[in-house]
Amino acid sequence: MTIGNRIKLFWRRFSPLEEKLLAAVRKALPPAALPTFDAQVAAINRVQRLPHWTEIDFYHLKGGKSDWASVPPFPNAGEFPLAEIRFAVGGRRFKAILSSITGHIFDFRIQPSPSSIAFLDWDDEPVVRLLNDPLSAVASKQIAPVPKVWLDFITSHDPAMTSDWTVFDANTARFVSLESGEFVVLAEREGPEFLLHRVEPTASSLFYLEAHDATPEPIKDILHFFQSVRH
Repeated sequence: MTIGNRIKLFWRRFSPLEEKLLAAVRKALPPAALPTFDAQVAAINRVQRLPHWTEIDFYHLKGGKSDWASVPPFPNAGEFPLAEIRFAVGGRRFKAILSSITGHIFDFRIQPSPSSIAFLDWDDEPVVRLLNDPLSAVASKQIAPVPKVWLDFITSHDPAMTSDWTVFDANTARFVSLESGEFVVLAEREGPEFLLHRVEPTASSLFYLEAHDATPEPIKDILHFFQSVRH
């Protein structure tokens, strides 16, 4: 991204990339969901772009804190992927997924990193797929693809070994998009530090992420990993 484009972001709420993605999602929504979606987009007053723009978070801030209480929610109050958008720029293909949490749109996870093409035109019309119904009265929940080696570990290890970590299973793990791919967070602790499972592109090993802006490093053995990082 050029310095000029970075400066432009000081005067605009959304980048051209975000405007295109939101417009693409809007076209895929059922008509009855549009007033709620439009109200939520209009209420966004803080956009947080993580390093490399692989994750873009949306907030409605009130008094300096995230507060969506005054913004209409979708009936579906679960935590789920709402829509998938596939598009291309300069022949390079990208995939973005918009998530919804407790009835409000929350973030785009994008692969590969779109930061260099955020102000560029798309090659053609995107392909958009609705992944869950935002109008459903039954809360949706995405089950994370957690590897068996991790499930075996968390059901058999000494709890003291991970006492300073928050450990997740398939029902509680969340997705995170980094420059090197799409990951599932298996464990985290204050720092922050993370233990990750890469789902796209797939990998046989787990990964350790020392900080948000660090590079995930593969680990060979879970037991040895937790023994080596104990404080």
